[in-house]
Amino acid sequence: MNDFGRHDLLRALSPRGWWHLRPVDRALVSALRAMTGANIVLVAVVIAGHTELAPAAAFGGMTAVHARFEPYPVRARLLAVIGAGLTLAVGLGGMASAAGWGPLPIAILVAAVAAVAKLVTDGIRSGPPGGLMFVFAAGTTSAFPVSWPGVAAQVGAAAAGALVAWVVALSGWLFFDHDGDRTTSWRAGLRAAVDRSSHEWPRAVKVFAAVLAAGLLAHALGLGHPYWATVAAAAVLQATHLQHTMHRFVQRVTGTVAGVLVAALLLTLDLPQPVKLAVIVVALLGAELTVIRNYALAMVFVTPLVLLLGSMSAPVDTVAVTADRLVDTVLGAAIGLVAALVRPGRGYQLA
Repeated sequence: MNDFGRHDLLRALSPRGWWHLRPVDRALVSALRAMTGANIVLVAVVIAGHTELAPAAAFGGMTAVHARFEPYPVRARLLAVIGAGLTLAVGLGGMASAAGWGPLPIAILVAAVAAVAKLVTDGIRSGPPGGLMFVFAAGTTSAFPVSWPGVAAQVGAAAAGALVAWVVALSGWLFFDHDGDRTTSWRAGLRAAVDRSSHEWPRAVKVFAAVLAAGLLAHALGLGHPYWATVAAAAVLQATHLQHTMHRFVQRVTGTVAGVLVAALLLTLDLPQPVKLAVIVVALLGAELTVIRNYALAMVFVTPLVLLLGSMSAPVDTVAVTADRLVDTVLGAAIGLVAALVRPGRGYQLA
């Protein structure tokens, strides 16, 4: 369906389902596995005193939050691709920073990463969080000054995080080998996604445009963390249906509002590094337990996780950083929603 009527559009934007809690089987096991795999290298680099590598290690570790419920043979292949992609995204962002790129080329780079990640993750059906972490990785590492040797260290930390996450995600294979494979190969799905007639291309183009616009507008407005706007735009557009996109917009914004309040309290307490690290680990567990059930609840955990992680390498102004997080999120999410609404039949269909 390429042309929406007014009734179709109103139905797609209906608030029904915004606060619905979806049932999820094996949620606790999946969340514990993701929490463990994502945090081992992060904890190690912080204990070793290299807090500047914490974001890169965390992004590599985020390999563990993908393909949660896939059979082990499928999970092994998907996570290998995702881990390599996240490491590449960290490297690209770091190289842009080390090379001294300005706002425009960085925005184009992050937008390109977002579009490619959307195309690939939809094609291989990696499941939530889709291409979002690649955008976050490239955007974050491009935003902080780093030397060329520092880029190499970031890539190493990300690769180590991805490898450990891969091992942890597959550890159950030693005890449970009865899972079957998919009927359709992920390679076939990827080939179908990149075919010129695929519906994936309009979605990837919209992601590119929205992420680019969000990054440039956030920079033009003088916001402190423009890459948060790019992440919010990409997050809203990870869905493939307009109704789900609307849900993502509402849930991303409302969850961030609540999460900012929690983060402000935690940052005001000026927690010691070991306590911050423990809170980050617990927050990731909370996010993993709730992200499938309701995205807004997950954002209540993700927001303080991100702000605490950022505060580990350098002191932050609590008021400024929480205000930036809220404004960047609203701006980016709104741009993402507008992109989905432009010719909505192009890629973003009715649920």
